[in-house]
Amino acid sequence: MEFHQLTYFLAAAQTQNFRKAAELCLVAQSALSRQIAALEAELEVELFMRKKRRVILTAAGQEFAEYVRGALEQLQQGQQLLTELRAGYRGTVLIGCVESLATSFLPPFFASFHREYPHVHLKVRVNHTSELVKWVEQGVVELGLLLDPSLQSELLIVTELFRQSLQLLVPLQHPFVAQGQASVTLQQVAGEALCLLDGTSRLGQITTRIFAQRGLQVRPTIEIESVEGLKELVRQGVGVALTLPALVRPTQIGDGLALLPVTDVTEEFIFALVYRRFGPISHAARALINTIQRQATLQAP
Repeated sequence: MEFHQLTYFLAAAQTQNFRKAAELCLVAQSALSRQIAALEAELEVELFMRKKRRVILTAAGQEFAEYVRGALEQLQQGQQLLTELRAGYRGTVLIGCVESLATSFLPPFFASFHREYPHVHLKVRVNHTSELVKWVEQGVVELGLLLDPSLQSELLIVTELFRQSLQLLVPLQHPFVAQGQASVTLQQVAGEALCLLDGTSRLGQITTRIFAQRGLQVRPTIEIESVEGLKELVRQGVGVALTLPALVRPTQIGDGLALLPVTDVTEEFIFALVYRRFGPISHAARALINTIQRQATLQAP
């Protein structure tokens, strides 16, 4: 039983397709199939049921997968220890992040991290949540910061940082503020001119879904891809927008903008950190993960 056989096994368990698993593991499909067959022969048990182009874990395969995940995580920690001894606190960390977090949530963490690790270079790539998950799985980036990740992945460790509920972002001169309202209802929001992130963004998808679940029609005044552009539209009085507090910088509240809780929307949305379950993570990336987790715990609402 070898390390690469176990990684191939978990990739196939996740994708339920040997071709896709081979692409994730950067090997030929025939090589991956042979190694999994060799693993089954060594264990003297069938791990997958083959059904045309799909493969499904057998009951034995499901049990074995639990042990493999734990073993690879332990091995990763051992690899990490060696990486730390060899590399020191230097190097480059590739990070994937949704745009909304890159402009509001990350800068304070990066500033704190840079003070402690001045020789570590951070490189941030921005994309939508679904693409970021693929990047982390494929090793394009070492870790990702996501909003509301709805995934079950054998290849990734998903760590929740904190949760928040939707609030209404309004200009300071809005009647809600002038009248001293401490909160609003979704019905009230539906009667306003609405600025909306487009459907490729997680926040835009969340907003559209919330209205649809209540049977309320959404006729946005403007749809835009940029979170910063959305906030500026609200500041200029073009409309209002549903958002999450973590996506608004503290300096923006009171400086032309105000946030109001939406009392009848109680669903909370997760901000999460994701990274690969197996394979070494650089010492610098591990230090950044620890910094984000520690400070997110201190600053969580």
